[in-house]
Amino acid sequence: MDAAIASSVAVARQPILDARQRLSGYELLHRGMATYGEQATAQVLLAAFGDIGIRSLVGQQPAWINVSRRFLLDVDPLPLPPGEVVLELLENQRVDDELLGKVQELTVAGFTIALDDFSYNPEADDLLMMASIVKVDLLDGGVKHAARQAELLKPFGVTLLAEKVEDRATYEACRDLGYELFQGYFFCKPEIVQGREIPTSVSSSLADIAVLSRSDATFEEIEAIVTRDPGLTLRLLRLLNSAAYSLRRRITSVHDAVTMLGARTVRQWAMMLVLGGINANCDELVPTALSRAHTLQRLAERRDGDADVAFSVGLLSVADALLGVSMADALDGLPLDERVSDALLHRAGPDGAALNAVLDYEWGMNPVGDPGAHDALGECYAEALRWSLRTAATATAPA
Repeated sequence: MDAAIASSVAVARQPILDARQRLSGYELLHRGMATYGEQATAQVLLAAFGDIGIRSLVGQQPAWINVSRRFLLDVDPLPLPPGEVVLELLENQRVDDELLGKVQELTVAGFTIALDDFSYNPEADDLLMMASIVKVDLLDGGVKHAARQAELLKPFGVTLLAEKVEDRATYEACRDLGYELFQGYFFCKPEIVQGREIPTSVSSSLADIAVLSRSDATFEEIEAIVTRDPGLTLRLLRLLNSAAYSLRRRITSVHDAVTMLGARTVRQWAMMLVLGGINANCDELVPTALSRAHTLQRLAERRDGDADVAFSVGLLSVADALLGVSMADALDGLPLDERVSDALLHRAGPDGAALNAVLDYEWGMNPVGDPGAHDALGECYAEALRWSLRTAATATAPA
C-alpha cells in the first residue's frame, strides 16, 4: 500500500441507481477528520483524484461530489473534468447573485449541478433553472413529502432523485411519482415475501459458495464445483489468461487450472465468480460484496485472524438482497462454518464486529464495532474498492 493512500484516504461511496436499479453513479463521502464543508470536499477530491484514482473508486460512472457555496467561489477554476463529476450543492447555502453567476459559469462549462436535500422555496427558482438534478430526502416526510416536491418541481424539468429510500415500497411509490434516480438502503435490503421459494439455480450457487468458504474444503470438492459449471470454468480460464498470472504452460483441464493456481486462490476466485453469475436485481450487489470481502480479509490479516472466514463473511453479506429474503432464510441449510453464519446473523465475533464497521463506513457514519479495525479501515477499504471494481468486471462478464 502506498504511503500516500494510507495517510490521506478519507472517502467512502454510496451507489446511485436508476429506476431499473442499474448503477448510475456514486456519491463520494468524506470519512476523515475535517470539521467544515470546504475541507471535507477538498479531502474527498484529493483522495479520489490523487491517492486512490477516480476510476478505481467509481469505474466508468460519474462521481457525485458535495460542494458548498464557499468552495465553488474560492476554488476557481475547478480542477475537475466536467464529464466525470456531478456537483452536489449542499442545502442551506446562501443563494445570491455571486453564487448564481458561478453556477451558470459551471453549467456552461459542462458541469452537472445537483441540489442536495432540497425542499422547494420560491427564492431558489433561479437556481432551479440551472440545476439538472434535485435530491429529495425521504426521511423528511416520506412519500407524502416526495409527492409534494415532485409537484412543485415539475415546472423546472429537473431529474428527481429520492434519497434515504429505506424499502422497496417507498422506492416503487417514488418511481411512480416520476423519480428517476434513487439512493438508500432499498437496493440491498431483502423484500420479504411470505412463502417465497428460493430459485433452485440461486440456492445451488449459494450452496457452492458455502462449500468454497470452508477453509477445509478439499481439492476434489473445489474441482467438482468448477467442473460442473461451464460458465464458471470459462470465467476461471479467462482469469488465468489475464495479466495477473504468468503461465508456464497451456491449460488442458480444470484439474490443471486448480493445480496451477492453488486450491486457496481457486476457492476465493470461484466464490466470487459464482456470485457474479447470480442474476441479481441490482448491478451494484457484486461490487459491494467484493469490496466488503476484501476489506474484511485485509482487516483480519492485520489482527492475525482467519482471512478466509473474513472474506466469506463479506462476500455473503449481500445474500439476503440477492435472494429477496431475510439473511436467516438465505443461509438456512447452507454448510457454513459457524463463525461465518454467526458473524452474518448476529454480528458475533471479530468478523461480525468488523462487518458492522465496514457497513457504517460505507454509509458515511462513524464506524462502531471492531475496535482494532478503525485505524486501518480507511486504508483497507480504499484498497478493496480498487480491487473490487477490477474483479467485478471479471465476475459479471457473460460466460
